[in-house]
Amino acid sequence: MPWFFKDGTPHSGGTHELVGRTFSGKTRTAASMPLVWTEEAPKPKPASSSKPKPKKKQPPKPKGSTAWD
Repeated sequence: MPWFFKDGTPHSGGTHELVGRTFSGKTRTAASMPLVWTEEAPKPKPASSSKPKPKKKQPPKPKGSTAWD
């Protein structure tokens, strides 16, 4: 079957239609997920190779700038 979830995994079970969109499962439940029709399996996106940068430490506030000073 050419039905796939948005993340690219194939769906082989029943489907139902709601407001012009196709969802997984024979009937509508909380676990129903939207499906995408494609002729070929979508290629998974490559993982990002960039590492998140560490946040800079804030400098201390001058004395008298808060209510507790």
